[in-house]
Amino acid sequence: MRNIILTMLATLVVAGCGGSSGDSGSANATPDSGSGGEVPVSVGVSKPPTEVPEVPDDGDQLQACVAIHSVKLTNLAGEIVEWTTRSMNGEVKSSEQCIPEGSEIPVYDDGTPKFIVIDLHDITGVDLVDLISEQLVPVGEYVSMALSLARGEYEFLDDLPVNVPIDEFMGVPYSYVGSWVDNKVIDDDLTFDGLNININAPEKFVMTFDFRSMFKLVENAYKFKQEAFQLLNENLSGSIFGDIDLSSCPTTDDAYVYLYESNDEQEKYGDLGSNEYTPTMTAKVSEENNYSMPYVPAGNYDVVLVCDGLLDLPDQIDLDIDLDGDSPKYINQQLASGEDKYLPL
Repeated sequence: MRNIILTMLATLVVAGCGGSSGDSGSANATPDSGSGGEVPVSVGVSKPPTEVPEVPDDGDQLQACVAIHSVKLTNLAGEIVEWTTRSMNGEVKSSEQCIPEGSEIPVYDDGTPKFIVIDLHDITGVDLVDLISEQLVPVGEYVSMALSLARGEYEFLDDLPVNVPIDEFMGVPYSYVGSWVDNKVIDDDLTFDGLNININAPEKFVMTFDFRSMFKLVENAYKFKQEAFQLLNENLSGSIFGDIDLSSCPTTDDAYVYLYESNDEQEKYGDLGSNEYTPTMTAKVSEENNYSMPYVPAGNYDVVLVCDGLLDLPDQIDLDIDLDGDSPKYINQQLASGEDKYLPL
């Protein structure tokens, strides 16, 4: 199987493997593979390496809720294979904190929810949440993969208790950043174009994301920043992890570890707002003074400890961030497929 060719950077996880027949959740005609045959595909979502808030205690805390309506694959001829929630893993549950009190997710005639809503700040604490399990896809060349988001606003039940503040929760979109009361809509699908995926055997494709740089605000609505996402073949990835020496930073409260693709010519490191040499992935240093980066594509990397990384903002160049100083780093480290590489800093 040929490798995935892409130009995107960094850390949502989409996976592909397993085996079963297609279902009525496929909204579009199954494309003719030409060569014949089908192979199983699965799709999931991964928790990022960057530390994020715990599950909100109520609807007034920050959330990043995405209402996933379907998963789509597009082949060279422009034909689409689409799986809706009828194909999704029944064990995947929506994040209850995303659904305003007194409302519920709309359903099809058979009672199947029309979308699954996931709070990206809380992917249930596991590395991989399977959305699509063991669905068949025709053998062939595919050029695009997308998570399609549901559009619309929550409606409220007729028989609500008198203590439910409906007026405060009116107009809550299915996908949003913020809270039930104060939010902005996510008006975008997460699409990976320009791919070259030759699906001819069971494989697992992983989509990872970085919370710190995944959204941009455009005309009062949030759009996904493609450079904050990466699509990779799980079988061609590894992981990087390590402990942080307490003497490496004055304090590790604001510390992050940045991952860069190695530059053979010289060490060049940009921050989250840079136009070039941006990090491929960032990982927050934990309270236990360690870090972890799962699902890193095999390749050569520089790993840099950034003691003041919390000050790095994705929408501006932060000249005060120390990236080129004497901070501990590793240069041109080779990561092999399936390798768990330990790099203490």
